[in-house]
Amino acid sequence: MISQEEFAAHQEDFAAFVATIHRFATLLFIVSFIGYGAAAWIWFQGATWTALIVATLSYLFFRQFRRLSLNMARIQYTMQPRYHPMLLLVDRMLEDHKPAVVVGQLESLLKKPEQTPSSPES
Repeated sequence: MISQEEFAAHQEDFAAFVATIHRFATLLFIVSFIGYGAAAWIWFQGATWTALIVATLSYLFFRQFRRLSLNMARIQYTMQPRYHPMLLLVDRMLEDHKPAVVVGQLESLLKKPEQTPSSPES
């Protein structure tokens, strides 16, 4: 994983990146369930095998939505040179961990409260 100093240097970029991942994940989640709905509609039309194929493809798509959402966000941020150092840190994290673990780690770092020195009360 990345150090706290590396994260702090790019905290705003990571926050925007994680928000973009969540937007893409929501979109992919909705598309997956539209596929399930289409499979149900096809099944009621009497095309059982076609419905089974559509449902299977929707399930396989759903299983990959975390990886796909991370990759779609990476593609969007790759076009902007200011995010390259942050993306290099993400790539380093992805070498050792799965996308779900990387996104979870980034979310936990973003939610961690800033460490401020406590002032002694009189």
